[in-house]
Amino acid sequence: VTDVPTGISGFGRRHRAYVKVQDGCMLRCSFCIIPYVRPQLSSRPIEHILDEVLRLVDHGFREVVLTGIHLGHYGVEWNRNAAKDQWTRLSHLVRRIAELPGEFRVRLSSIEATEVTRELIDVMADHPEKVCPHLHISMQSGSDGVLRRMRRRWGAQRFVDRCELLKERLDRPAITTDVIVGFPGETDAEFAETVAVCQQAGFSKIHIFPFSARRGTPAAEMPDQLPKHVKQDRSRELAAVETELRDAYYATLQGMTLTVLVESPREAQPSERAGASPPPAPFIGTSCRYAPVELACTEGQVGQFVNIEAGAAENGRLTAAIQQAAIA
Repeated sequence: VTDVPTGISGFGRRHRAYVKVQDGCMLRCSFCIIPYVRPQLSSRPIEHILDEVLRLVDHGFREVVLTGIHLGHYGVEWNRNAAKDQWTRLSHLVRRIAELPGEFRVRLSSIEATEVTRELIDVMADHPEKVCPHLHISMQSGSDGVLRRMRRRWGAQRFVDRCELLKERLDRPAITTDVIVGFPGETDAEFAETVAVCQQAGFSKIHIFPFSARRGTPAAEMPDQLPKHVKQDRSRELAAVETELRDAYYATLQGMTLTVLVESPREAQPSERAGASPPPAPFIGTSCRYAPVELACTEGQVGQFVNIEAGAAENGRLTAAIQQAAIA
């Protein structure tokens, strides 16, 4: 192999590749413009994706992140006239990738709660050395009333049930999510419902977005648009909850062996720069469970996997001692 493959959506820090496998969305959530401008579903052939992953691994990429406008709809357009036992699903693609040779792991970018299927979880359980035990499941709100106004496809309890199903099959999986605060008409009680569901789901990270109206979407024309200060207050409150949940999740990982992709030296802090001979700054890596890890290693280990024993969390990162180089 001599050429870096084309067709990928981008690279991250030269050790992680983002491979777009699908395009288009047809769900029409009330806050999103994408289904109006990119409604046509289009999935890349599995064999093309497998070839691309192999070439990326040959070029030293150790993590492949599968992306798409609606990743969970991978293959859906192929299934419309096919018998159900012939359908292609995201789980089929992930299994085929996990069966490829080489020292690498695969991570999914973002899926919907209804797409956290038993089949997908089975693949994750069958290939723990290749498929990261981490799912980013987009929630947006934990209030059934807000979810209806958003035109989402499930209620809060169904979302929690899918999270629980994942936890039943996998050992301490990381579950991350997106939440929109201050959606039109969101009451204090509805926001409190969202906070409660976040706590029940036990997210390790929450991407928080104050509602921003997109011209041309139904949500932009809804009554009861909330003032900026309310959205800011709720963002701060949820951010505090996120910190508590993150720290609680990281505490469950202490003493556990995690596979970490070493990515870069940590920037030295001001206190470490003082003096003639400041100590060397440790390195930063990302664990299979999406927790950032601060660890002592060498420049030669950047871009490689190491197995570490997770220690205490400090400043939003796990501390660790290297045990050994990871073997695929």
